[in-house]
Amino acid sequence: MHDGKKQFLIMMEEQSYLAQSFQSAFEKHEMHTSIVNIAATSAIVNQEHPIGYLICASSELLKKTVGIKIMVDHALKNKIPVFIMGNVEELEVIWHSIPKQMINGIFTRPVNVNEMVDSICSQVDEFYQKKKKTILAVDDSGIILRKIKKLLDDKYQVILANSGAMAIKYLTLNTPDLILLDYAMPIVDGKQVMQMLREDPEFRDIPIIFLTGKNDAETVKNVMALKPDGYLLKNMDPQSLHTAIDHFFAERAEQEN
Repeated sequence: MHDGKKQFLIMMEEQSYLAQSFQSAFEKHEMHTSIVNIAATSAIVNQEHPIGYLICASSELLKKTVGIKIMVDHALKNKIPVFIMGNVEELEVIWHSIPKQMINGIFTRPVNVNEMVDSICSQVDEFYQKKKKTILAVDDSGIILRKIKKLLDDKYQVILANSGAMAIKYLTLNTPDLILLDYAMPIVDGKQVMQMLREDPEFRDIPIIFLTGKNDAETVKNVMALKPDGYLLKNMDPQSLHTAIDHFFAERAEQEN
């Protein structure tokens, strides 16, 4: 989701005052909610790609536990967090079809809607933060670093370092999934940083993509001679840069599988 509000799906067989209350509470967290019944769930899931599900148990919903199970299985397969709200009796019925461990959060009625939504949003953020790939962006330009973070922060955890020395310091305690490395930096340039990392068994396997402001043949030749995992131009349009990073991780995932 590179633009617009995040989508959250609420399954509710019987529309009630709770629907509007949930929508207002989620709106405060800049999340758009779709309130649907079991029958409409599959179509909505494919159209909107929600980042989370909330199942509001009721007597009508409990008549359709097979549909609930299918939806929860789909969520697990696609690594989407699921939350359930219901009274004690309703929840006990659901547990006959769905193991509790498949659910990310359980809320027993009566509930405070705002507090419940605050908790859900916090857990969703934590869920996706754990899922996010970590990118270490290294560049001596604060402007470039801020642009990279703003661009990629929707999908990746972006750590910023404004020098090779700061990057090395970060790497002594952390292992990112990717390093975006400025090729031309003062004092310790990208080439030197990469050579240091490739000579260290602890860091040599971390993928490195160079960032460069030049696209002339000589620069490209010098960059690729170092055998990085790729290079990107700093003046690429934002969407192309984001797509390039997405493709990089997608290709690595395919190779690992």
